[in-house]
Amino acid sequence: MRLLRNPEIRGPFFAAVIEAALGLFVGFFLLGLDVSASVVLWAMVPTLVICIGIFTFAAWLLFKKIRAFTLKAEESLHGKRDLQFDDFREGDLAVMKDVFQSMALSHARQAERLEQEKGLLQESLANIMHQLKTPLQTMTQTAEALMERDVSDAERKHAARKIIDTTDHISDLVATLLKLSRLDAEAVTFRSEPIPAEDLMESVCEPLEMTMELREITLVKNIPEDAVICSDPLWLKEALLNIVKNCMEHTPAGGTVTVDVNDTAVATEIVIRDTGPGIDEEDLPRLFERFYRGKNAGPNSVGIGLAFTNQVVRALGGTVRVKNAPDGGAVFTVRLIKMNV
Repeated sequence: MRLLRNPEIRGPFFAAVIEAALGLFVGFFLLGLDVSASVVLWAMVPTLVICIGIFTFAAWLLFKKIRAFTLKAEESLHGKRDLQFDDFREGDLAVMKDVFQSMALSHARQAERLEQEKGLLQESLANIMHQLKTPLQTMTQTAEALMERDVSDAERKHAARKIIDTTDHISDLVATLLKLSRLDAEAVTFRSEPIPAEDLMESVCEPLEMTMELREITLVKNIPEDAVICSDPLWLKEALLNIVKNCMEHTPAGGTVTVDVNDTAVATEIVIRDTGPGIDEEDLPRLFERFYRGKNAGPNSVGIGLAFTNQVVRALGGTVRVKNAPDGGAVFTVRLIKMNV
């Protein structure tokens, strides 16, 4: 009976049954009129021919549907993605149509994703080459200067320090670009664990405390003792470090960098502010764009630190915003939603 749910079979089957019933009725009617058996058989021949014609037509319809599937499969193999199967109704062929269309859509999505990943890879490689070009040229020029002329010990030490600083800059740049590429490819597995906010911000600020002291910048931390952040500690630390470093670099001597943590039942907010000149209004909407350098960017800035921060925080399920304080300075707000709410 399952076979009869297919319209390609059900219609011809019932037509043949009706035709056979009519043929039998005519046969028995003629027998009742004392007509010879040979005449009755010849009278039923058209019924047989019609039944054969009906089943031949049904087979043709079935072949036509299967041929349509074959053509759709060929189109899918040749890259066509907008496949439509609107001319099928209920039945096994319709079920097969649904399965095939799901398979074709899945194939199209995979192909599109592969194209996107290929594009991201090409873009990442181009960005790496572009960003490495300048520091490598600096190193080459410094090395050539050392080789082409006699220099004093002081000049040699200065050149060596310049090469070392450039090498460190290249290492940091490559490391950040590779991490961005991993984030783009969704090849990072984040882990979530409870972290005391005070310990997290201590690990974030510690590498910059000596530099702030030399620059006569005061670091103020207002963090509740019981505040806990549930996130990936390593990735979140790197993201926050970029913000604190950015605030430090734009704060003049005698200024202040303040870190406030506001912990609620729904989310944890980390607010980092400075007393620098603030951010130009034209730069605010684009501050988190990759390789965007604002008007107040430093000479060594390549515009990936805050972009990296934004991408990490978003991947951790949070948001990061920036604005200018009414009394001056920039204010960064990182909001992390608590997943167990």
